[in-house]
Amino acid sequence: MELTFLGTGAAFSPHAYNAAILIDRSILMDAGAPLTVHLPKAGVSLDEPRAVMLSHFHADHTFGIAWLILGRVLLHEQSPPLTVFGPAGTTSYLERLLDLAWGEEMRRLSWERLHLTVHELSGGDTFEVDGSRARAFRMQHARRFDCLGFTMERGGVRLGYSGDAEMSAELEALVAASDHVITEMTYDLEAGEMHLSRKDVEGLMQRHPSTRFIITHRSSTGSVSGAVMARDFLTLHLPL
Repeated sequence: MELTFLGTGAAFSPHAYNAAILIDRSILMDAGAPLTVHLPKAGVSLDEPRAVMLSHFHADHTFGIAWLILGRVLLHEQSPPLTVFGPAGTTSYLERLLDLAWGEEMRRLSWERLHLTVHELSGGDTFEVDGSRARAFRMQHARRFDCLGFTMERGGVRLGYSGDAEMSAELEALVAASDHVITEMTYDLEAGEMHLSRKDVEGLMQRHPSTRFIITHRSSTGSVSGAVMARDFLTLHLPL
């Protein structure tokens, strides 16, 4: 499994772009980065991703999808269909986001041209994305709407992604189900609300020694011993 990080910073990080991870050139986990720039910079055409998995609706995880959707319609006449997976309310959120970004006419054109399909998920739901088995986990983050993390099994590798999350039993279950897990670490020195801190991540690593950790959504450039610290445009090949 190949991962390319298109954005690894927390929402207001001064040193990195917002959240987006590309899996095997075909699946995006979150879409906060400026994808019309970052996908080509990573050597990937706008019309290559087949699916987007959204963890929640905050701007730093979603605003890039507006550029991806209309950009691939206008720049690639025969662009393939696009499938979006996300929490309850994803269809309505995408409609409002595209209306705000480009207007209703462009939203309707994009939706029709891409044969856009939206699957709204709840914690515990299993689904298939680009031929791979996946599962949604309910995460604790923003109380105004549902937030998800995901696991995916692809090429024999079990990958987990926390999205934005506080500590919870569901997060522990997600990590336990993963060979490799991508977790956020918004707080480096002191803990805060709605996100994981360095202390939280180190605790998870101690409780799950067989899981390999990759750290993203960072507000600083600090490191964690034993974990891979993601950076923008880092590409990793995950072993079995």
